[in-house]
Parts: sequence; structure tokens; C-alpha cells
Amino acid sequence: MESKVLAIIEQASDSDLANLIIDSYKEVEKHYFVKQWKTSELDAGHFVEAVRRFIELRLNGKYTPIGKSLSSFNDKTMQAYLNESGDDSYRIHIPRVLLSIYGIRNKRGVGHVSLIAPNYLDATYIIASAKWVLAELIRLNSTLSADETSKIVDHIVERDVEGVWEQGEVTRILVDGLSLKEQILFLLVSTDTSTEDKLMSIIEAKDKGYFRKLLKQLHAKRLIEYKADGTCVLSPKGKLEAEQLILSKVKA
Repeated sequence: MESKVLAIIEQASDSDLANLIIDSYKEVEKHYFVKQWKTSELDAGHFVEAVRRFIELRLNGKYTPIGKSLSSFNDKTMQAYLNESGDDSYRIHIPRVLLSIYGIRNKRGVGHVSLIAPNYLDATYIIASAKWVLAELIRLNSTLSADETSKIVDHIVERDVEGVWEQGEVTRILVDGLSLKEQILFLLVSTDTSTEDKLMSIIEAKDKGYFRKLLKQLHAKRLIEYKADGTCVLSPKGKLEAEQLILSKVKA
């Protein structure tokens, strides 16, 4: 999915800017996932700067070179976007969301000292806003629908889960004391989707009948979607439980 998103953004800009946008978004998501609110919110500043350059390019035909400071982001900047000719998303909607992200990053104890410390609600607002912006960039520069763009953004991040070791085609769980059910959730949280055969291979489970029984139990609890073809998809409820599992087991 990441390569598809990257190709769309790159076609509408260039390789350097496309990589900057995707990489900065991934950093926001990665640190949000491990509950590092301050780091996630700081990373959002890089995302804002990258997308501002993209907007410059779409509205003016060129952008501030990477490495050179952008102008201040304020009402004057917003008015300048508004005065340009182009899609309303570039002129109005995306800049307003970016300014909101930037305000939280600068005014809520993230980039500067404040009475309000970085927290879950602010970080959640920022990750949701950044996701919307990225999806909007993809929608504007492809033939994909809003729902389709949301789905591919959901899957561009392969989470680097501490406690899971990958070497070539080999994947192993390095955390001791996990039940089979916990191991399944532990693996699925890094990719969201896998197959029963791949999960069995990684875990080195021997009894396929029993393994399928566990998958059906996880399905019944709505922690995963266990499909007829053996595909296993982590649900939002399962993602939450898996994240709590990782935080408790790895950080213990």
C-alpha cells in the first residue's frame, strides 16, 4: 500500500517531496501507536511543513526547497492560499487543518513550554487530522474515492513492533509467556492482515484444528475477522487489545 500511495504523491510532485510527506506521516503514526504523545505531536510539525510545500507546488507551480525555512504559518499565509486559483481543498480545507495541527504542536506544551502537557486527546486529534490530509492528497491526485483513500492510508504503515524479530523471510516473537491467542494478536498488530498458514508457520503451531478453533474464538469475540479463505484481519477492537498487550508485555 505504501508504494501505491508514494507513487500517487510522487506523480503529483517529485520523489523528494513525496518521500518527505509519507515518512513524516509514518513517524506521527508510529509514535502515536506506542503512546509517545509528545514525539508524535512533534513529528506532526514535519508533516505540516511537507504538505505546505505540496500546496505551494499545486497552487504556484513550485515549492520552497527542502532544507530552506518556510514562511511563518499564520492568518496572512492562510489569506495568501485563499487568494490563489485552484481546488478549494488546497486553498481552504487542507490549510485550515494544517494550521490547527500546527497550533497544537506549538501552543500545547509540545514545541514550547505550556500549562497543557502533550496528551492522548491532542495526539488523537493530530493523527486523525494528518490521516485526513494525506487521504485528501491521494483523492485529489488519483481516481480513488474517499473511502478507498481512507483504506489505503490505514495500511501504509507496517508497525515496527518491539518484540517481533524479522530477518528476511523469517519472523519470530521474542516475548516469552504469551498464549497462542496473544501471539496471534501480537503478530497481526504489525500488519493488520495475514493468513492462518503464515501465522501457524511463524508461531510454529502443530495442531491446525486447534489453531483454527482459536481463530474462530477470536472471530466470535470480534477481535479479528477470520474469513473462509483463511485470511485473518485485525479488527479495531482487536487492535486496541493487541496494543495493550504489547505495552504490558514488552514494557514489563
